[in-house]
Amino acid sequence: MTNTTDSKSDEVILEVTQEEYDAAIAKGWNDDDIHKPGKYRYRRVPPERVYRASDAKVKVQLWIALDVLQHFENRAEKQNAASYQEQMSAELCASMERDRQAEHKAIEKLLSDEKFIAAVAEKVAAQSSEFKAA
Repeated sequence: MTNTTDSKSDEVILEVTQEEYDAAIAKGWNDDDIHKPGKYRYRRVPPERVYRASDAKVKVQLWIALDVLQHFENRAEKQNAASYQEQMSAELCASMERDRQAEHKAIEKLLSDEKFIAAVAEKVAAQSSEFKAA
């Protein structure tokens, strides 16, 4: 297999020869393991262009209180309701959003606090003069 990369772009060309393909099949590989003979063109993209963390689903084992599980299972039994897993995920997302909003409000409060800004400016000026002296 030949892997050709153009250093000026994010394109990679993979070339599989008939001989390479036949050798792989002889080793017991199947078509899911190796490309058929030919050239294949790929483009590198940053992971965030492939998926967003909010779209990725991860399977976890989680211990939760039985009454919490029953609460969401009961909600999920209603007509046209989302599954209990989806509802639990939505509640966790809402909690994350509340935390983000609270953090944003705390930052905005600090940035509008004249005493805080003056103290930061004083600290920066002191460290800047120490840096110049060194």
